[in-house]
Amino acid sequence: METHFKQTDVVVIGGGLAGLSTACYLARDGLSVTLFEKSTNLGGRAASQNHDGYIFNRGIHAIYTGGALSEVLQDLGITYRYGVPKDTFLLHRGQMYPFPASASSLLTNRLLTIGDKFELVRLFSTLPRINAKDLASMSVQEWLQRTIKRPLVRQLMATTACVFVYSSALDLVSAEVFVTKLQHTLKHPVVHYVDGGWQTLVDGLRRVVEQAGIHIEVGKRVTSVAYEHGRVQGVRLSNESMLAASSVVLATSPQEAVKLIDNGAYSPLRTIVDSLVPARVACLDVALSCLPDPRYPVVQDLDHPRFMSAQSVYTRVSPEDGALISTFKQLDPLHLTDQKQDERDLEDLLDTAQPGWRNVLVKRSFLPRIEAVGMLPTASGGGYAGRPGPEVPGIAHLYLAGDWIGTGFLADPCMESARQVARLIQHEHSLTTTSGLR
Repeated sequence: METHFKQTDVVVIGGGLAGLSTACYLARDGLSVTLFEKSTNLGGRAASQNHDGYIFNRGIHAIYTGGALSEVLQDLGITYRYGVPKDTFLLHRGQMYPFPASASSLLTNRLLTIGDKFELVRLFSTLPRINAKDLASMSVQEWLQRTIKRPLVRQLMATTACVFVYSSALDLVSAEVFVTKLQHTLKHPVVHYVDGGWQTLVDGLRRVVEQAGIHIEVGKRVTSVAYEHGRVQGVRLSNESMLAASSVVLATSPQEAVKLIDNGAYSPLRTIVDSLVPARVACLDVALSCLPDPRYPVVQDLDHPRFMSAQSVYTRVSPEDGALISTFKQLDPLHLTDQKQDERDLEDLLDTAQPGWRNVLVKRSFLPRIEAVGMLPTASGGGYAGRPGPEVPGIAHLYLAGDWIGTGFLADPCMESARQVARLIQHEHSLTTTSGLR
């Protein structure tokens, strides 16, 4: 059966944050766009599920303000309500200590000695002067060992690094990532938990897309990108029809991107993708009829790569009297542990921070190997420089957007690559139009 679409300016494959944002920018520039999402729902990893008023994100989500995500949402007119997490605690040897997030909390901290506090002050005072790119080929672990002398301070920064880079493989991840994140946090310390979950952002982007007249095809799979003589021709669909397009954007996972363009003769992107290492985490989210212990809403484990946040304390993701807690364990992608043990480890964290949670359990969701980041910038790969850019080498007018493209971490590179791709396509379209007028 032939699709009723015969030609479009741009095809966007993938209906997550990157794909939706790319489509929004292109439509705003006056281009005709058709977006394909193989799932029956838009959003990808940003989609949320509502269970009797409890909003489950796909793992723990937060907006680190001041980056490309914040800029693009503002640029596209996407607004949201939010809460700001406070009162973070460190779990160390079964005891809770306030996280030294400010000068006053550092001075009064019972866990750290005077020497520890002086070293932390010294570390953060020198951070703004560090060129993070110079650390691209050094691992986080090596940087911590070279930079920090006191064992407890090094332990604190190592567990913080695990949370920031969503991985416990600090011997693998480039120090450029962690130092850049620390520097960004100094300038933009506010984190947002989104009211209604991240589905709020997805719905906002979808409204912009629909108002712009973009055609959305959900539940329809693109089987391959058609190209000849190094130039995009369009896409082939699962019903064996073809949709012609002057440009194609792959806002997919790295593996899916390779499948869509690899006809057996293409190798540059496959070479990159075959060498990448994704960051995967184990997530346990629990919906509770009440929060057992309001004293400890956010907990970072100092002894193990685990983190917990009762997001419902700060934002609307549960019924008024209920609670929604997200926990995750940062994994080592090269040395994966037993999934059942990962789940028990997260249950143990809940037992310690929120004893009695099992007695008020409404629903639980365990995601044993959810992908947090499509491509970890590694020290061996040269940090962010090891990631591909938005243009696919060897095929003109074929582009990439997603969290594994360019610089930045988590949702920021999704939005930055979407913005870059839209600019490139608009520029090429302008040149083609001008050339045609001549």
